[in-house]
Amino acid sequence: MDSIFRRIAATLVAVLAATGPAPAALAQSLRGAGSTFVQPVLEQWAKTWSLQSGVDVAYDGVGSGAGIERLKAGSVDFAATDAPLKDEELAAGGFMQFPIVAGGIVPVTNIPQARGKRVRLDGETLAQVFAGKITRWNDARIKALNHAFALPDEPIVVVHRGDSSGITYNFTAYLSKTSDGWRETLGTGKTVKWPVGLAAEGNTGLGQLVTATPNSIGYVEYGYALQHEMQIVGLYTSANRAISPTQTTIRNAVESAQWGTARNFNLLLVGIPGDDTWPIAATTWVVLPKGRRASLDFLRWALLRGDHAADALGYTPIPPALVGMIEASWKTNGAATGSAP
Repeated sequence: MDSIFRRIAATLVAVLAATGPAPAALAQSLRGAGSTFVQPVLEQWAKTWSLQSGVDVAYDGVGSGAGIERLKAGSVDFAATDAPLKDEELAAGGFMQFPIVAGGIVPVTNIPQARGKRVRLDGETLAQVFAGKITRWNDARIKALNHAFALPDEPIVVVHRGDSSGITYNFTAYLSKTSDGWRETLGTGKTVKWPVGLAAEGNTGLGQLVTATPNSIGYVEYGYALQHEMQIVGLYTSANRAISPTQTTIRNAVESAQWGTARNFNLLLVGIPGDDTWPIAATTWVVLPKGRRASLDFLRWALLRGDHAADALGYTPIPPALVGMIEASWKTNGAATGSAP
């Protein structure tokens, strides 16, 4: 009897050897965490990839800082962050990083008397508002930038993130680049010591608080602002022209950036010059341990096949030239991927 079982076992081994290993998708799941900026499109990508590949992908939008902490703790397969990691941090963790999608960070207001009109500000004035140095909507410095309509004599309610946020990192980087006073006193960071305002958790939480608070101002991801019909602020990038965020003005920032000079793709898009360039464009980076084939298969598919979903949600897909640089970086890091179905 034992010999019969041995012959059956040998036959099964031979069959398995001939057909190759069982698809990894049947036994795999992927977990990611981090940026709330990119949460809507990552969740859509995860849903589609799960259906196509059989790999169960889940993403938890907990903020960029918390996502990186989960990655370091080994509780997720990849993290998404709107603030890139420095070379030494990548080396210490054995990580690689690359941009996965781009978008815009937009100041938003809730001014009942605006009646559909767009408030316009410049970087210095915006910094003065978030620093608590401009406190009313009819301040002379705001009025000078908004000749088209009268702003109310009401106090400005500042709303900011209370968690560790890559969106905050990019927003404060813009304020630091356009305002000497902000750079010298508050600076750039995932968290800063906000002198005024109400704190909210996550991109959605901040957007909801602005929507619920008359005469408030905050900052959110562009796609979220569009989907929730928020009052988006226009920004002066020169003395004579205010720029509005659109897919085109955000894409112009991505394509104008000098990616070839950026080690580990560590490059912010804030303040890139151009007459038709949104000044607070941003990319989200994916960070993961080197050599993670399953994660890379999903992320490569997102780069090559996820552009329509990204565009529909108000994000800007990574341009083909930059995708080529990213794929080359995988080879440098000893990573390999399969084909993107």
